[in-house]
Amino acid sequence: MFRHLQVAAIMLCWPMIPARAQDSPEVAAKTLGEAMKVGDWAAAARLMHPRALKQLRSLFEPMLDAPGAEQLGAQLFGVSSNAELASTPDTVLFANLMRTVLNQQAGLADAMRTAIVTPLGHVTGGADTVLVVTRMALTVEGIMISQFDVMPFIYDDGRWWGLLKADITNMAAMLQRSFGARRS
Repeated sequence: MFRHLQVAAIMLCWPMIPARAQDSPEVAAKTLGEAMKVGDWAAAARLMHPRALKQLRSLFEPMLDAPGAEQLGAQLFGVSSNAELASTPDTVLFANLMRTVLNQQAGLADAMRTAIVTPLGHVTGGADTVLVVTRMALTVEGIMISQFDVMPFIYDDGRWWGLLKADITNMAAMLQRSFGARRS
């Protein structure tokens, strides 16, 4: 089950990464595709909206506090204790999550290096939020895979920032439930 969650984490988290301040959210999405190819998660994390990074931490902290969850902290975030988790900046946790999950799934990093993200347009989701529709194509074991996705962005302080997708919230809820069931 954990292996499936690792793949889901990459597929769910990558759309959270916005581009540098751009003329349009589509340009931000295109730049995101280029960042994915090189795997520069630290730079990508610095482009996330601070509120989204804080939300990511708050989604995972409760399950990492559960008895026996030390291994999960190491597997997801590369931290060895709750004290280390607490002292790690949100941007570093995000970058660690992406890097760790990619490294734990054989062939996933290679597949991500082939990713091509094509923005198709956007829909306004609110006064300052848009949802960019993209097509991502990547090669897995010689097979071209294509997927359509919706990437949320917010315009704040003169630039586009990435937001968490509802899917990542759902994944965290499943993990929390799994750890809650173990404790019972």
